[in-house]
Amino acid sequence: MNDDPIDLDTTMSHLLRRLKMDSPRDVASVFAAWDDVVGGDMARHIQPVRLDEKVLYVEATDAAWATQFRFLESDVRRRLSDQTGTTIAHIQVRQKGR
Repeated sequence: MNDDPIDLDTTMSHLLRRLKMDSPRDVASVFAAWDDVVGGDMARHIQPVRLDEKVLYVEATDAAWATQFRFLESDVRRRLSDQTGTTIAHIQVRQKGR
């Protein structure tokens, strides 16, 4: 066994890849860019909650906002990719509390 120090960032990146999880940097960049990408009004009603295997899960305050957001999904995915460099394959919308 080698007693050399282990780089935690590299180790975590390897672990996340093995678990097929998105990198913490991808998650942080998507969450940080959210308000700019969707706009303030929509951000008050739709919030990201999880990024898992390139699927972004968001919560809507009610069914009307969830429906409106579904029409904008492809545009939001493109804008997130442009702004953060993170590929989002799909956005799963759910109503808060359901």
